[in-house]
Amino acid sequence: MNRSRLAMTLPILLLALWPYSAGLASPNSQDKPTEAEASEVPGPGDPQSHLAAMVGEWDLTIRVWTQPDSEPIETRGSASARWILGDHFVETRLEGEVLNSPFEGLRIEGYDVAASLFISTWRDSRGTYTLVFSGRCDATCGIRTMTADFIDPVSKTELTIKSVTTIIGDDSYKYESYIVTPGGTELRNMELEATRRP
Repeated sequence: MNRSRLAMTLPILLLALWPYSAGLASPNSQDKPTEAEASEVPGPGDPQSHLAAMVGEWDLTIRVWTQPDSEPIETRGSASARWILGDHFVETRLEGEVLNSPFEGLRIEGYDVAASLFISTWRDSRGTYTLVFSGRCDATCGIRTMTADFIDPVSKTELTIKSVTTIIGDDSYKYESYIVTPGGTELRNMELEATRRP
């Protein structure tokens, strides 16, 4: 089977096999899990409540650093965030201007109960990449720190990007982005300050 057919078939197979995976993990199962066993698959819980702080309509102040020691270029934008897929994930759509060009971004963030990790994906109109972040929050979940590995489209070098989301209050949060070099140096490249719209 070629890779393209496999890519189309795999999601269907995973959906078809999912009900049986719980049974395979249970030494007492016979042919398939009972309805009660299947219902034990964890759903949204307390970590999702922390994501609720991101839901709403926001005005953004966007700052971009083109060089580590330079002054940031500041523009304005907006974001709209909502629960999707049964309140399992928060989808955020961002619009604005970055480096004199219109900019759109799409982030989908959730909490993987089995892995005990926050997971998010990021796509934007400036590239063809998909960033997959994972990480944890502090004791109060006011600060979430996540990382993703990616191939820099300019240098073709594998780098790490780190994001830090800080919930400042009910009506504001800050998102910071850092490029982490192979030597471990963190270079701030973007910051979003979000203020909830009235």
